[in-house]
Amino acid sequence: MPGVTPTERNQQALAPAPGALAALAALRTNLTFMQMPQPCWVFDVASRAFLEVNPAAERVYGYSRAEFLGMTLADIRRPTEAARLSAFLDARDSGATAHVPSHWLHRTRHGEDFAVSTHAVDFPCGERSARMVFVTDLTLQRADAIENKLLYQCLESAGDMIVVTAADPDAAGNHGILYVNRAFEQRTGYTRAEVLGRDARLLQGPGTDRAAVARLRAALGSWQSVTVELRNYTRAGEPYWVEMTLTPVADERGWFHYWFSVERDISARKAAEQTLQGFNAALEIRVAERTRELQHTVHELEAFSRSVSHDLQNPLNGVRGFAEMLQLQYGPALPPEANHMLDLMQRSADQMHRMIEQLLALNRISSMQQRPVAVDLAGLCQDMLGELHRQEPGRQVQLATIESGLVHADLPLLVIVLQSLLDNAWKFTSRGPEPAVLQVTLRHAPDGVVLGVADNGIGFDPCDARALFRPFQRLPGARGFEGAGIGLARAARAADRLGGWLWAEGQPGRGACFQLYLPDAAVAPQELPTQPGALGHDS
Repeated sequence: MPGVTPTERNQQALAPAPGALAALAALRTNLTFMQMPQPCWVFDVASRAFLEVNPAAERVYGYSRAEFLGMTLADIRRPTEAARLSAFLDARDSGATAHVPSHWLHRTRHGEDFAVSTHAVDFPCGERSARMVFVTDLTLQRADAIENKLLYQCLESAGDMIVVTAADPDAAGNHGILYVNRAFEQRTGYTRAEVLGRDARLLQGPGTDRAAVARLRAALGSWQSVTVELRNYTRAGEPYWVEMTLTPVADERGWFHYWFSVERDISARKAAEQTLQGFNAALEIRVAERTRELQHTVHELEAFSRSVSHDLQNPLNGVRGFAEMLQLQYGPALPPEANHMLDLMQRSADQMHRMIEQLLALNRISSMQQRPVAVDLAGLCQDMLGELHRQEPGRQVQLATIESGLVHADLPLLVIVLQSLLDNAWKFTSRGPEPAVLQVTLRHAPDGVVLGVADNGIGFDPCDARALFRPFQRLPGARGFEGAGIGLARAARAADRLGGWLWAEGQPGRGACFQLYLPDAAVAPQELPTQPGALGHDS
């Protein structure tokens, strides 16, 4: 019929009586039907056409109410599923025994299939036979069930203890436990049945920190998350430590219903901390004892220095003085051999006096206080070489020194090192080929610089390199040169006090090269290289 909608054709085919129209109209005003969250509809048993649907059906299936009223039950199914439904309804309406399927497949307007279960009841609709159908989306229901099961398995499998308590306290002020996981049961010794409904304070004991408990109570009172370290007790009374994070859980309206607590067992960490504290305490005692021992040693060294300075120097001065007096008063009457022996006595006394002074100077290096400053290495070396040249102006020495070089170091200690190295080079080139060659170099190294002093003097056997820095150690090639073997020992000790070190390279008759590694002032000693080889110098 022209101009007639599918809905009008459906209604005309049904020709509902006034009573049916009234029942359907009443259904449209029924709040339960209209506000029901699940799809619901009424269909005519004979034609299987939709008579009424609720808004949930429109939302889930994507059809409007007007479109539904022009459709039948077959229109929301694929053809094979529609045939299955038709066979089921025909058998049921004929009175035959029909097996009720556990689920149906419905199809949305967009062609998406989803599983549902249905529950149908007869609906009074005048003289017509009608049924009301309630639809449950099994896809969502199964997804929720799967998600809930997965979450439950995750909670049960978690290695940390998980406790869920009621948000609101009861009349006794307790937040009853609603859930604990398997890890909680294993660690505490309590079964789930034993703790449900009880307050989590049952785990606290005499060693529980009251301050941590106060922080928990403050968080509970203000609905705030909090993390504390707490000492709890098992069912058997065994103490253990947990790091507890307590979080309030709210619903979509913002109402808090639960407290969710994750408790990590940190007993091993706490035991390690206590052990470390014990080690630290013992170490502090040992450090204090060693400090006292070192102070005692320092006092003894100072006393020894005073003894060397006074108790040895005075008799030595007496020996030299008496020898000088003896030579002045009786020298003309003594044979030449006796005068020669008196000269030797005085020279030996002078040498002993210099050795004592050098030994005292070596000892003083260990107690020198460092005051690092910016030092111009080039200027310092040039000043020292200039002074050496003024002392022996007749010597032919070819000098090659650095033009610039700034380091941060203690100046007195640095002077000791450089003066010893330059004096050594100047001395051991005095009997070699002329002109003597003396070269000062500077290069960068990891976390510092390397200053080199090289010469073309007598050199030394590489096997004796370590012996050069021992006090009073004079190598065979050094015989006939002045000195007591203290200069390089003082240089090595001063270099050590500067945080660096000295090493030497050379060959007999081919000169020597002494190198000084100086760390940057900003670099901590423990971060410096510990082996000269780490500097990458040429051997």
